Amino acid sequence: MERRSALDRLSAGSPRLPSIGRWCAVALLVCNGRYLMQLRDDKPAILLPNHWALFGGTVDDGEDAAAALRRELVEELELRPRTVVPFTEMTVALPLVPPRLDRMSFFTVPVNEEDLAATVQHEGAAKRLFDPAALARQKRVAPWDLAAVLMHARSTELFGPR
Repeated sequence: MERRSALDRLSAGSPRLPSIGRWCAVALLVCNGRYLMQLRDDKPAILLPNHWALFGGTVDDGEDAAAALRRELVEELELRPRTVVPFTEMTVALPLVPPRLDRMSFFTVPVNEEDLAATVQHEGAAKRLFDPAALARQKRVAPWDLAAVLMHARSTELFGPR
């Protein structure tokens, strides 16, 4: 019940909405229409353990989201992307107790097979390329990341040519 009442306060337009709890920069690493995902560690102390998620992390004080994403990709994959293009941003109200708002800045990062072969994964239990339909069939995937992948994959139909 406590979770529901916290969400009720959010949806009722309570003037005491939480401020942004975390600002994250997230990579849509795209290789031939497929998206590189990491299987999050199976640790109960983290949000969404054992779920597929995009690579990325917290924007530190004094950083902008693009710089944070570049830093995170080096830390997590030893990847130094040539191109980082802003795609979309969303704020998600997480139904935690107490509720938390997370701001997520998503960037398109084109990569090729050679780029991926040279990566060394330092976070998560595994990494894998998914086409959007296969990712949508997964039972354990970060919902906001799935939304961003589907929106990116369908961007021409949704928003027209760029």
